Amino acid sequence: MNQRHKTSATSMVVEQLRRGVLTGRYQEGSWLPPERELAAEYGVSRSIIRRAIDILARENLVVRSPRCRPVVRRTRNTRAIRHDTRRRTLQLLLWPVSVFAGSAAILRGIYQALDHTSYRLIVESPRSAGWEQILQDEAVLLQQVIEEPDVAGVIVWYMGGEHNLPVLRRVREAGIPIVFIDRLPPRAFPADFVGVDNRYAAEQIVKHLIELGHRHIVHITNMDHASTVLHRREGYRSALQKAGIAFRPEYELVDTSSTEEQRVQNSWYIAEEILNLPGPPTAVFAVNDSTALNIVHALREKGVRVPEDISVCGFDGLERWMPGPRFLTTADQPFERIGEAAARLLLERISGDMDNVYQHLIYEAPLSVHGSSGRATLVHTDSAAITFQNDQKGGNIS
Repeated sequence: MNQRHKTSATSMVVEQLRRGVLTGRYQEGSWLPPERELAAEYGVSRSIIRRAIDILARENLVVRSPRCRPVVRRTRNTRAIRHDTRRRTLQLLLWPVSVFAGSAAILRGIYQALDHTSYRLIVESPRSAGWEQILQDEAVLLQQVIEEPDVAGVIVWYMGGEHNLPVLRRVREAGIPIVFIDRLPPRAFPADFVGVDNRYAAEQIVKHLIELGHRHIVHITNMDHASTVLHRREGYRSALQKAGIAFRPEYELVDTSSTEEQRVQNSWYIAEEILNLPGPPTAVFAVNDSTALNIVHALREKGVRVPEDISVCGFDGLERWMPGPRFLTTADQPFERIGEAAARLLLERISGDMDNVYQHLIYEAPLSVHGSSGRATLVHTDSAAITFQNDQKGGNIS
């Protein structure tokens, strides 16, 4: 029996047994029928029956004891009520849903993976603008996941770091599977994850600039401590090191804004800071496309040509969903593939067909070269080797 058939067979048996408990076919306090009888009734192997009973035990519908048949337990006032015969809900906590074009692609991927006769998807996102308020909104949304009676699992674009660990643990204690996307889960909370190799992709962007002759390359990061941001910064530094270019702390600039409006305003000041740096810089690698495009606009307002005077690169590939030809050199994240993989992983967790080892599915974000990066035109007196050593990508799980 192949894995797909085994999964569907287990799900069928789980639904039938669950229905039997909730409708009173299997009376509270009574034993379930023997495995061999259930296997014959549903036309499946006893291993599938055992797997289905394991799922019911995790849902608190039956109680298992050593060397005894499972006993149907009381279903009133328990989370078992969520598993009735209606469609079950998957919750998606997505940030920033309203301003990030990749969010729509993630949603498309999730929808492609769902059986819409069995599941519905509810999308929520923080409604506040400030960073502290965003974390508070996220905690409230996660708590609502626990309190909703029909949520079977959650996909989360997590913002809370260590701050929202307590509510994450409450979600898990309630028996609700969680899959993280884009950002790694906190170290103290191992969980399933789907994302890209940010470190390697960032290194390839900076390597591209170095091969164009750039030696003074600025990195614009932000205040977020998520793995995506940290790994892109590591990739920037790694590319410099492999090229024999000294890292200059003053060349790492931090965008302190927390809203899109602030980012647009701050880009003017960041552009001014870049132009006043010693060197001067000839290239910029921004932590994401939104920041990069704002910097391009700010530099042009100051009479700086991109890429003739300064090359600018980003990360995400957002111009794929914008009108007009692409201009920004970037790393194209496979957002749709991430959404589909996350949904399939969550459905496997819900079905109970996975072991307890959490999976990290890591995809490539390939370099996409366009008009915003060009050859360096300024000649600097310092020389730096641009030979990349040991330029081998580490193995990924995909």
